[in-house]
Amino acid sequence: MKTKYYLIYVFVGIAFLAVSAWVYFSHGKNAKAIRAKYKLGGIMLMCLAMLSTASCGEILDPGFVTCYDTVVERRTDDIARVTIKSSDTSFKYNEITTGDLFEVDIQNPTFEKYVLRVVLNDKEGTNLQKTALAVTEDAVTPEGVHFTVPLSTDVTYKGEALVQVQGVVKDDPEELTQMCYYVQVIILR
Repeated sequence: MKTKYYLIYVFVGIAFLAVSAWVYFSHGKNAKAIRAKYKLGGIMLMCLAMLSTASCGEILDPGFVTCYDTVVERRTDDIARVTIKSSDTSFKYNEITTGDLFEVDIQNPTFEKYVLRVVLNDKEGTNLQKTALAVTEDAVTPEGVHFTVPLSTDVTYKGEALVQVQGVVKDDPEELTQMCYYVQVIILR
């Protein structure tokens, strides 16, 4: 297919040069020569467009042709949100105590399992609580998935902490993806 367009382009190019010489020697006064030059120029542009389209390989979408590798579309998967549901209404939005709930909403979930971790806000990221979240039919909502996780009674720490939601890689349950979401909380005792 490409060779066919190359041959057409070469023949039309030679004809264009011949007609250009005709226009030059007639000092631009021959209307037939000028008309032929315009037609051949249009044919050359059309062949060039077909040649560049044919060189793109397989055309997946006939309405949109590009010879460049398309950029992988960055999807906004795993949009997570963690809110705190407290029985004490005097608490601020990020204050929590034992028995209060973390409500986790994940839109566009791409993993079958997630992990909610409560970690110290230090360099080591010491685990205070780690809860596995499995996407089941009970957790699925029209907006995504919803989980309710209580703050463990085993957490004796009082102060600032981070709540992280991460996806679990299927092959290795210990290997977690980058954080989908994190929020800073204050644990009150």
